[in-house]
Amino acid sequence: MGNKQKKQDLEAELNEHYNRWEYLREYGGSDPFYADGTNMNLVRNHILYCKNKMAEEYGPAYGKYPDIYYHDTPPEAENSYMAKSWEIRDKAAEALEMYLSDRNFAYLIAHENMLDKKEKDSIYIKNVLHYVSGLADAIKNGDLIIMRRHAYGAEKYRESLAACAGKAQEIVKKKQEKSVKAKKERR
Repeated sequence: MGNKQKKQDLEAELNEHYNRWEYLREYGGSDPFYADGTNMNLVRNHILYCKNKMAEEYGPAYGKYPDIYYHDTPPEAENSYMAKSWEIRDKAAEALEMYLSDRNFAYLIAHENMLDKKEKDSIYIKNVLHYVSGLADAIKNGDLIIMRRHAYGAEKYRESLAACAGKAQEIVKKKQEKSVKAKKERR
């Protein structure tokens, strides 16, 4: 790769990192496990790395450096920083209300005791119900990372509630049919 191409690639990469850092600061990301601040610091490290690569490449020939090289390096962010935290809280509260009023959630709560351990494990009912209780705990404890998963992904959790309730209904129906059949045979 020629020097001109390498310079353009480093410049484009550095520009991309600056844009990503700004985006995370203003709008946040979607990382399911880490806060925006942690990701901003990771991107900041990429910026520093690119600047170091440029310094290695161009040395003291400052006329070769692209303009982006001279942009201030973004400051370190608090690792716990979350963009739009107010929006995440509001949407998470809406998601919890939606789950609690969902007929599939109500069905699972009402029929959970009709299932034995093996049946519960086979349909992952504890995991699915934990989505709801976990969100309630996250709201109570101010865990914005968990809240964000639900704030912007509530539909997939509702789909899980529906799928689990459907499987539970099949199991309960078979048990009821078996019970009715057993009663008829005893007569």
